[in-house]
Amino acid sequence: MKRRFITTSAAVFTTCLCSHAAIVWSGGGASDDFYDVANWDLSGSASTAMSSPTDDIVTITGATINEPSGSFTNLEIGDGFSVTMSGTSFTFSNNNGFTGVNDASDVASTLHIVEGSSMNAQFAAIGIQINVDSTSSLRFRGAGDPINSQTEKTTINLSPGAQLTLPSLAEFTEQGADIVVNGVTFAEDPSILSFSGSTATANSVVPELSSSLFAMVGALALLGRRRK
Repeated sequence: MKRRFITTSAAVFTTCLCSHAAIVWSGGGASDDFYDVANWDLSGSASTAMSSPTDDIVTITGATINEPSGSFTNLEIGDGFSVTMSGTSFTFSNNNGFTGVNDASDVASTLHIVEGSSMNAQFAAIGIQINVDSTSSLRFRGAGDPINSQTEKTTINLSPGAQLTLPSLAEFTEQGADIVVNGVTFAEDPSILSFSGSTATANSVVPELSSSLFAMVGALALLGRRRK
């Protein structure tokens, strides 16, 4: 099931890259206002301004953004689309976060936090998949399901070395099925994370040998003995 989900997501993401234009952060505005049209290169998109939900592939590089919109006016990423932060610091000042779109579709929206980026948000919700690379960090301030899967499943994929901060250690237990390192959830194996306070660092995960693989190894060993 996990492999099918990952394969489907990759296929959808590739399709979107090919068939939809991109919006790229240019930083040309007077401030780092996410909604200031002067901060975006929209030449590769039919859009005339940054909107929510965004139905484009969005790339933000080398920016420091403080998003001050009123509480619960979240930034929605359309089904099958993505936002990538590279070398970027992104903070939601109020009770907001990135979310997917609440609809009947099972297609996930994706947020990539890479190349030394950090994001500080209240929560993430509604079918969004957040990928954090080994150089980057993610913080959720909201207590009570900050990784919210009540409407559609939300997943945090951490590369070994990535950091995730939640309001308390108890939140890691509550959200354990939605925190993943190399395909293994925290609920399945708590050793995938190391803790300093309520900040977790993802560890390298060595998959356990399956019983069938053990049987194969045993058979090969027996065959080797017989040949001798």
